[in-house]
Amino acid sequence: MQAHETAVIHPGAKIGEGVQVGAYSIIEADTQIGDRTVIGDRVSVKQFTRVGPDCRIHTGAVLGDFPQDTKFKGETSYLTIGKGNVIREYATLHRASGQDAETVIGDHNMFMAQTHVAHNCRVGSYVNMANLATLGGFVQVGDRAFLGGLMAAHQFVRIGDMAMVGGGSILLEDAPPYMTVAGGYRPPVVSLNTVGLMRAGLSSETRSQLKKAYRILIKSGATLSQAAARIRSELIQTPEIAHLAAFLESSERGVCAGR
Repeated sequence: MQAHETAVIHPGAKIGEGVQVGAYSIIEADTQIGDRTVIGDRVSVKQFTRVGPDCRIHTGAVLGDFPQDTKFKGETSYLTIGKGNVIREYATLHRASGQDAETVIGDHNMFMAQTHVAHNCRVGSYVNMANLATLGGFVQVGDRAFLGGLMAAHQFVRIGDMAMVGGGSILLEDAPPYMTVAGGYRPPVVSLNTVGLMRAGLSSETRSQLKKAYRILIKSGATLSQAAARIRSELIQTPEIAHLAAFLESSERGVCAGR
């Protein structure tokens, strides 16, 4: 480990090989830092935080502080961060509320400056959160989602795999997988996330089926349950189509509508 002389590292912290810790950073007891992770200046890694290998944490980030939840009474809970994550300046990722509960972050995500992940959230892998994007408690974010700057997700909202949420959007309902949601307060679904699907390597056949699913969900006038049933019965059941149908069927808050 390479630590600046002003860093404060509790002897009860488990520090991997090749870790670097910058000036005035604090790593509390009962924490784990994975191999080769780089922690910048003035970073706080709070108790019960576990950070995977090959992460890079920039100036002023706070990891694992108490949840902003009035029900929290000091119980043991965790923030678990996977490998290869980039956490930029002054981002805040909080531990969970509830005994032994976790806030869970996957692998290879980018949390840009001043983003916030609240208690009990679950964020997948290869997610990008642009500056000042905010997730309320218990929000779930699927793999390869992109969340624009200044967006905010209400507690318990779900954001599906490869969804794109436009900057400044205020989500009160679920953002469906593979689609773009944009437009301020309670934004509508405006299109398929075509660029994101291509970047993720989805085949042209799968993209064609998802385009048909988009039309059924947004353009046909069907209810949510009707749309899910039609997507299951009328389209080729690729893994992505099956996932979309299951997402719609399991929605508890409703799904963002069309324009």
